[in-house]
Amino acid sequence: MFSGTIILRIYAGHLPILDTLVWFPLVLLFFERSFTHNRIVHAILAGIAMALMVFSGHFQVALYGIFICLVYLFARTFLFPTLPTFREKLRHIAIMVLIPVLLCALLSAVLVLPVEEYSQWSNRAGDVSYRFSTEFSLPVENLITLVLPDIHGNPLGPVTQIHVNPPVEYWEFAWYMGILPLFLLVIAAFFQRKRHVGLLLFLALFALLFSLGANFPLYKIFFDYIPGFSMFRVPARMLFVCTFFLAILAGFGIDALLDDRKSEKRRFISIFGTRSLNLACIVIAAVSGIILLLSSLTGILARDYYLLSVFGWTAFVTLFCIAPVVLNSSTPSVSRKDLVKILLIGMLILDLFFFGMRFIDTKSPQEVFRNPEYIPVIANETDTYYRVYDETEYLNQYQYVAYQNNLHLISGYDPTYLREYQAYFIRSQQEDYSGYYLWMQGAVISDFDILRSLNVRYIITTRNYADDFAVSGLECVYYNNSVRVYRLNVTAPRAYVIPSLEFTNTTPVSLQPARIEQYTPNAIRVNVTTEEPGYLVLSEIYYPGWSVQDNGKTSTVERYNGIFRAVYLDPGTHRVLFTYFPKSLTL
Repeated sequence: MFSGTIILRIYAGHLPILDTLVWFPLVLLFFERSFTHNRIVHAILAGIAMALMVFSGHFQVALYGIFICLVYLFARTFLFPTLPTFREKLRHIAIMVLIPVLLCALLSAVLVLPVEEYSQWSNRAGDVSYRFSTEFSLPVENLITLVLPDIHGNPLGPVTQIHVNPPVEYWEFAWYMGILPLFLLVIAAFFQRKRHVGLLLFLALFALLFSLGANFPLYKIFFDYIPGFSMFRVPARMLFVCTFFLAILAGFGIDALLDDRKSEKRRFISIFGTRSLNLACIVIAAVSGIILLLSSLTGILARDYYLLSVFGWTAFVTLFCIAPVVLNSSTPSVSRKDLVKILLIGMLILDLFFFGMRFIDTKSPQEVFRNPEYIPVIANETDTYYRVYDETEYLNQYQYVAYQNNLHLISGYDPTYLREYQAYFIRSQQEDYSGYYLWMQGAVISDFDILRSLNVRYIITTRNYADDFAVSGLECVYYNNSVRVYRLNVTAPRAYVIPSLEFTNTTPVSLQPARIEQYTPNAIRVNVTTEEPGYLVLSEIYYPGWSVQDNGKTSTVERYNGIFRAVYLDPGTHRVLFTYFPKSLTL
């Protein structure tokens, strides 16, 4: 729970990843219990838990987790003697695969089908390249971060100018899980003869090799031949599987320490009854202390964390050194095994707490979600419906200020975009960003008419357009040392009517504004009176699933300029209602 693959998702803001992977152990638990309890019940419970993984919002992590759970189920069924006959093994697989997968598909279809439909229209539609898919592959040199998590730096800022801030890969490549568990892993590997140990070691190694992505051939096999795996990038996100199974193996190591029923374990555990206990604890404490100290000194540490880090590893070493004294002075009321448990947990908490706490910060909402000074300037409009071009991306990406202030951005609020809409927008930029999957607003604007057609009223930028460009109707309404806000005094309304003869023109000569009566995510109602045949155009993206009614009669949604919604109108007064309810959702 406190390992790098988990705790750093909070710091990075990757809450959908965190929300998804927390269901992974529950699916495994239901699969494991199906061997000793009612199969049907646990198949249903496993299907519900798998559906919750999908609903949590991160399909990649859900795919990885469900795939590993199914691999575990097959290996557990056919490689273990729990089910004696081959026919019984097949029956178990049939129940525990078909029911959960079918139930997961049925329960999550209301989410999966519309998302699948969206994926065909997004800027990532079609097959992604192997190069794109292997971005954020775990580098081989980052394997050492299992022991020294900060050897390549961390995102908190440098203590000195010797190091520079590491890139965002820190939280994607982090798999630190403490120093003591590494000793427990060795104990489990040598002194536990259970088949579970071998299976978990195999799955942990598989997840690690998969995380290497382009740095190891395993990922290429899945990219080429296994459906679904070529849809995503960041192979290193499989690391959560590795650290989870390593944590379970550390638990087996604790079992080996506390269980002396077998002879080989008896010989190992006998150190607790001899003076060699003192030497063993001191050696382990020294090694652990050196590792933790090196981790503190080689990484980039925030100034206010440095002393805490030194205190953390010092307390860790001290606790391990006094372990022999505590164990040898145990009273009959407190068993030696109970003291071992307390010491082990205490050392784990000390280590991981001081590793993770530096990445957890709390602030008041007023400090985090603060409005920039220019918000009152752009929010003080008589027209309710207009869009903002934010080159700085401050309003969206970092603080979601736009959402709080009911401002509409041309980039929306999503990490992916409709491919045709992005291609249309890119025409406004001086540089060619057609090969990028990101939105890429921030270049020099070369075509302000594109922004006008997108209903852009304000441009937030770091550039001085007033001095460098002669743009008609462009007015600077706010500036400071870091940002300027321009107002486009002439821009297309959110809804307007153009004559039928101009429907094929990209820049119509005449347009008549229409009044928006209702504007919600799933319904837009517009009132307008026309004196000649024309088309009502919405500055909204054309997308399947939208239907339209004109005065209560079903009409046809057409495309204008390739990306906008439009509907034909005869002369007269019209109440036009656009509604969204896709067939995928109906299904």
